[in-house]
Amino acid sequence: MRQAECLHQDARHRVTLFRAPEGSRRAVVCFEPGRDRMQGFEPTSCPRFAERQGIDALTVQTARRDWFVSGRSAALARALTQATAGYDEVTATGFSMGGYGALLYSKAAHVCRALVVSPQYCIDPQVAPYDPGRHAKFARIGRSMPLPESQGDTGLGGVLLYDPAIPEDRAHAARIGAAFPHLRLIALPHGGHPATGVIGDANGIGAISTMLIRGQLNAARIRSLHRDARRGSVRYRLSLAHAALPRHPDRALAMLAQIARTAPPQQRLEACLTLLPLDPATGTAALSKLLEDVPDPPPGWARRIGRALAEVPD
Repeated sequence: MRQAECLHQDARHRVTLFRAPEGSRRAVVCFEPGRDRMQGFEPTSCPRFAERQGIDALTVQTARRDWFVSGRSAALARALTQATAGYDEVTATGFSMGGYGALLYSKAAHVCRALVVSPQYCIDPQVAPYDPGRHAKFARIGRSMPLPESQGDTGLGGVLLYDPAIPEDRAHAARIGAAFPHLRLIALPHGGHPATGVIGDANGIGAISTMLIRGQLNAARIRSLHRDARRGSVRYRLSLAHAALPRHPDRALAMLAQIARTAPPQQRLEACLTLLPLDPATGTAALSKLLEDVPDPPPGWARRIGRALAEVPD
């Protein structure tokens, strides 16, 4: 297990280095995704794919859900520039909020190639009116949000993976693709947010990360991983049920009811919340059983359940 070496930390951001035991002239910079509650730094560890490839890894964390935008952003950029200056090649990964961070700091961190999954282009309502679900989060950032191309390297290579079934993710991908024309956009339908959810259920994300490190990113191979993984994915079935509701409501509701009864807890919750306004009796019964089976649910569940119950018709 590699030892963590803190290269930079202030009240908002932290950069941690995990050196390869034999030394390496290559590094991957991993920007953490958002979490339900971000009130300080979580413990960090070296990504397994970096250990397998024998390269250095840097993790970039933020103490708040601020998209790596704060009064300390300039200090973070300087720290990344210094930390990555001595490498022959630097790659980066980022999922959702972390994808925005990877794009925004790509120039500062000397990144030549990135794997970004379901990233946001910007969540400012004036820039992204198509993403109202994140507008309140933008307000909590408390400052303007730079467009990623304003500070990032627009010559950046790599891939952007997204789920075209999620309208806001599709819109963000299009905006990023226009600003970073050398990023290849790869659609993974019904992969969820992030779009590698189905692949992740089959433990396949490491394979894509390895492609990134080796400079062998292959769209056909990534699509094949998604296609093979979806056969056994509850996440995929859940997304299909959502998509089928307008045209095939009976079949979709039956699929949602089955998922709400038999899937892993998080997917059961998603199915229950979808069922509540459409079939209150079935949704309420499934939710009660879920809470009975999971007596100590994650903190974010209470807020989401409360909102869903408030919208249930009388």
